[in-house]
Amino acid sequence: MQPRKVVRSPIRCSAAELVASRFRQIHLDFHTSELIPDVGSRFDADEFAGRLAEARVNWVTLFAKCHHGLSYYPTKAGTVHPSLTIDLLGEQVEACRRRGIVTPAYISIRVDEHNAKVHPEWVGRLKDGKAWKWAGPLDAGWYNHCLYNPDYIEELGAQAVEVLKWYDVEGIFWDMCYNPDPGCYCPRCFDGMKKAGLDFTSDDDHRTFEYQLTRDYTKKLARIIRGVRRNATIFFNGRMRPGIRGELDVFTHVEIEALPTGGWGYAFFPVHARYGRVLGKPVQGMTARFHKSWADFGGVKTPDQLLYEAGSILAAGAVMNVGDQCHPRGVLDKGAYQVIGTAFRHVEACEPWCAGARPETEIGVMMLPETFGDGPKAAPSGTKGGMLPWVDGAGRMLLELKQQYDLIYPDTPLARYRVVILPDRGVLDAGAKKSLQAFLARGGAVLASYRAAMEGEAFGLPALPVRSAGAFPFKPCYLALGPELGRGLPESHFVFYEECLQTKAAAGAQTFGRLCSTYFNRTYDHFCSHNQTPDDRVTEFPIAALKGRVAYLAPAVFQAYRDHSYSLYKELVARMLAKLLPEPLVKAQAPSAMEISLLRQAKPGRLVAHLVNFQPQRRHVNVEWIEELYPVRDIQLGIRTEQRPKAVYLAPQRKNLPYRMKGAYCEVTVPEVKAHQMVVMED
Repeated sequence: MQPRKVVRSPIRCSAAELVASRFRQIHLDFHTSELIPDVGSRFDADEFAGRLAEARVNWVTLFAKCHHGLSYYPTKAGTVHPSLTIDLLGEQVEACRRRGIVTPAYISIRVDEHNAKVHPEWVGRLKDGKAWKWAGPLDAGWYNHCLYNPDYIEELGAQAVEVLKWYDVEGIFWDMCYNPDPGCYCPRCFDGMKKAGLDFTSDDDHRTFEYQLTRDYTKKLARIIRGVRRNATIFFNGRMRPGIRGELDVFTHVEIEALPTGGWGYAFFPVHARYGRVLGKPVQGMTARFHKSWADFGGVKTPDQLLYEAGSILAAGAVMNVGDQCHPRGVLDKGAYQVIGTAFRHVEACEPWCAGARPETEIGVMMLPETFGDGPKAAPSGTKGGMLPWVDGAGRMLLELKQQYDLIYPDTPLARYRVVILPDRGVLDAGAKKSLQAFLARGGAVLASYRAAMEGEAFGLPALPVRSAGAFPFKPCYLALGPELGRGLPESHFVFYEECLQTKAAAGAQTFGRLCSTYFNRTYDHFCSHNQTPDDRVTEFPIAALKGRVAYLAPAVFQAYRDHSYSLYKELVARMLAKLLPEPLVKAQAPSAMEISLLRQAKPGRLVAHLVNFQPQRRHVNVEWIEELYPVRDIQLGIRTEQRPKAVYLAPQRKNLPYRMKGAYCEVTVPEVKAHQMVVMED
């Protein structure tokens, strides 16, 4: 078998421009066991590319090498699948190129089952000395390689050079680039850590070593790619998390893998996109066509489900990628592409109002490190997202409140924001303090909660309207809201399930509500009834305080909302936020589950409000899904345009909407939102 000669790629733009312009992408998995006897036997180039084109696909990531460690082209560096008789990758690229479909190539890194059998010494070792595998020794699951291995990295680089030179693919998608936690315990890593002066018995030193070797191999592979094709797209999957910022030199764009029914959930993508889009790279949102997760053959989402996901991705200012897996014989599932086509035709119709759009935001949720000098602390990169729970809780809460926000870093410039939120925990370094003080001096506002900005037992931001009096000793405790926080709510002492800080108001500060004690904390020999002990007395310690443009909430309200889903906690934040931001960018009478996101296009100048209707089902045990969507009608929407728009209309329908100005707001009634609707306000 010889490599197929293909037409050279016509793409001459930068990688970033290419990603940002291709809204309808497919990630075509092809993890195929050596036991499959007829790989590619029914591949028909015209049928393959025609099915993609009919579904309006304009980008498809094709497989050079899969998790089984097998390649689908006549590689000299790797191992060709034993039953493959055609240059499948070459024929796929050629067929797609005739249709104008971009074709980056996929290479698996950490997972390579073939090499694990040929080179068992390459397999990573866990802390208990066992081989690093996704499952037990008698269960189906991949082996994972140790990447402190120059021979394996050389092999990967050689395969990248092959597919770039032979097929002129537009980029490389490297998969499975996560780190073991805390690290690999194989003999090579022992020697490497010793050479680096690191302690093999220290978990933290293992994490340091793994991070550095990841930087080494990703930089080497990126350098190899750029040596062949300077404008190639490059992405290392498994690295996307808040801590990715220190690795962006090897990325041309960021991709957020988030299969809602595959364990990520429906809030994962819209929240994580809020930090992805401040990184200065194009953002791609990856879902999948499967009912559950990857390789769910025969599992196909409903059209409404994929339409909703398309709307959520566009609303975040991202392009859409849908994961699929091709049948081993090389045939795409017709029904899957009928569903994908439904979503992609909607995306295509929306593109004129999405291309070049930038989020219009006014709140920055600052992702503070937990200790000085460690950067935004995150879970290991092998976990889904690695986001701190209180940051995640703030993101989910603000989505439901229709607030326009980003997740930002301590050194993010604050000029574009009106409010900065410091959620629950984390410290401020000298630079962040100076930035926040200047922000307040310019008229900005800050909302902090619980122990955010604390240094030891004192707050590190003098402008906060309280002083710490130590941890509140009761967990759970109760909240006596008082007349302002409790306005319109049932007259009750509401439970708060997590920790609170007891504080004393600064001079001139206004306070709201009081913390309530219980009779005692619940222990094995000291308890009352089924759950928490009842409330006992109202204390002197306030729930919230406000002084000027700075507000504070004593409860760890953001993590509590994430973990307990109690809408009261969201209401507390909403009421304090309203004191700092009485005229937000978006006002709406809409279900809390409906996402409303505002983006701006410069040419032509216009605001585009995306309304995305979320109606999940969870009537069974394991899977949350969307079976069908029912329209929400007559949504009252106000956008703070400051001046009268020249035109207001629905997109992509291009149907004019009656509107009225009320102060700084352009107000409309949106007749109906089923999955995703855009409202456009021309400058």
